[in-house]
Amino acid sequence: MKTIKIISVLFCIIAVFACNNQQNEKVENNDTVVQRPLVDEPVGKKLDTTEQKIKKSCEEIVSEIVKTSPRYKLITKGLKSAVVKNGGQTFGISLEGSPNPSKDKAWGYSKTYDFVVYEVYTDRQLNIARFSFAPQNKQLFEYDVVLDRLKPIEFNNELLAEFEAFCK
Repeated sequence: MKTIKIISVLFCIIAVFACNNQQNEKVENNDTVVQRPLVDEPVGKKLDTTEQKIKKSCEEIVSEIVKTSPRYKLITKGLKSAVVKNGGQTFGISLEGSPNPSKDKAWGYSKTYDFVVYEVYTDRQLNIARFSFAPQNKQLFEYDVVLDRLKPIEFNNELLAEFEAFCK
């Protein structure tokens, strides 16, 4: 019993000195503090909106085409709360195939931009919808599982100009 008391007292003394040593190190390193600049914007010219759009990738533009479609909005409306209510975590969308898979960070090559919408659970990932954008005819499709075919769907056609400009 006495050895347990001695060990616990020694442990407490070592802990106190260790904490004190860390405190001293923080004070010594405080001399070289690098402060954040007061201005968040970089020095130099500001990028106008056309230069900012150049930094977008084709995958981001096509993803926006999918996400602005009425069908995607209908499928994902309230989806996160429904997934959580069913014991899941969230939902997501990812690019499975692309004409430029290494550039677009897609899983593999495809003539179309192929997206999958999925629900995330602790033990599985459940795919609930698939969308494809065909760059040849600039049409968005949803994959119909029952009929095993692509069904053309509506989307924001104003995004086609952005796609044309940056994804040739």
